[in-house]
Amino acid sequence: MSEEQNNQDEENVNTEQDDGIKDDKDQGSIENSESEADTDVNENDEESQEDLDSLDDLTKEDILELKKKATERDSYLDQLLRTKAEFMNYQKRMVKESESTSQFAVQSLILDFLPELDNFDRALKLADSSKDIDKFVDGFKLIEEQLFKVLGKYGVVPIETVGKPFDPNLHEAVMEEENNEMPHHTIIAEFQRGFLLKERVIRPSKVKVSRRTIEEEESDESEE
Repeated sequence: MSEEQNNQDEENVNTEQDDGIKDDKDQGSIENSESEADTDVNENDEESQEDLDSLDDLTKEDILELKKKATERDSYLDQLLRTKAEFMNYQKRMVKESESTSQFAVQSLILDFLPELDNFDRALKLADSSKDIDKFVDGFKLIEEQLFKVLGKYGVVPIETVGKPFDPNLHEAVMEEENNEMPHHTIIAEFQRGFLLKERVIRPSKVKVSRRTIEEEESDESEE
């Protein structure tokens, strides 16, 4: 027999031994799995048996009490689901009512402004045929007064400006002018009227404020 044949035989023997070892390991794993499964089944069976045994120990009164508690549980769950559904419907209804209220509030404001728009139309038509400018101006002043009354009805009032101290919370200074006759940062002119909505600034007034020279400021401080 040649040397190559001997080597081939040895490799075959080794392969068969390795396969045998693997088979033994696989068989052992299968047996362990089966053993663990049997153990789990046995434990479950024991637990089930214990539950059955505990049920056997229950008296008629205990069973009736359990049924009563189960009925109460179902009743509470039903009430909870109903309450949840009612609350969701309430939320939807509140959203709709809020949107409706906002729409009607705007509608009321518009209806109050429409008569003043009618007055503007009449004044403009009269301007074409009338040569009395003073009456024309007086008519527009009256319309402006009525418009401010409508705004006041909804809590909108103009911000006071000229002659008042500058307040950055109410006013926006767009220009300064040297003026030693008025206190420093006093409003001397209004470029655009500002408004408050129930004490909340919805548009600040654009104003011009006074600015005293340094010499005047120092003299005032020394006098104090």
